[in-house]
Amino acid sequence: MPINRPAVPKPENVQLGEGVLIFNFNPDDWDDVNATAFGAVRGGGSYNIEPTNKPIRFAGDRGEDTKGLKRRTEFKITISASALELDHAKLQKFMPGTVTNTAATTNVPSYNKFRPNTDFADTDYIGNLAYITSNKNGDIVAYVIENVLGDGAFTAAMTDKDEIVSEVTFTAHFDPNDMDKVPAYIVQYTGDVATA
Repeated sequence: MPINRPAVPKPENVQLGEGVLIFNFNPDDWDDVNATAFGAVRGGGSYNIEPTNKPIRFAGDRGEDTKGLKRRTEFKITISASALELDHAKLQKFMPGTVTNTAATTNVPSYNKFRPNTDFADTDYIGNLAYITSNKNGDIVAYVIENVLGDGAFTAAMTDKDEIVSEVTFTAHFDPNDMDKVPAYIVQYTGDVATA
């Protein structure tokens, strides 16, 4: 009888927290040349799909939760991570902006300057972002968000005797040409890669 024994997890259902983040992940081709690594992180990350549900109320109901009378009105979908690596190319993904290059002078070396943009352009959106991890059996699991924009806060906390680790958040966006498709999915691969 199930209630008389502990719930022992199946290894294939236990997913491990460590992993990597990949921009423009292709679930059908792991060697896709458009895929790029997010970079090193510290402390993992988080994948969040938060729906907003609206109850349909009526006179005489017994509360807001009546079976069949609830609808989803919106979603907030994000991936957050703590970036250990920072350079201007990564900053442009974390928070869209522009980089200008200045040549060296007699008393200042050459430098690149990053400045955040005041608004978003279509080119600021990234096809997708995936948090790739595995289960206890070693099978790959990919948590993916689509039409990604680095629109969260950017922090660079300086702490004595420690590295700067920046918490960054990426938000999924609905495609205006397909508003019924939630811009998030999870892929769980099983077994080894096929060989030709």
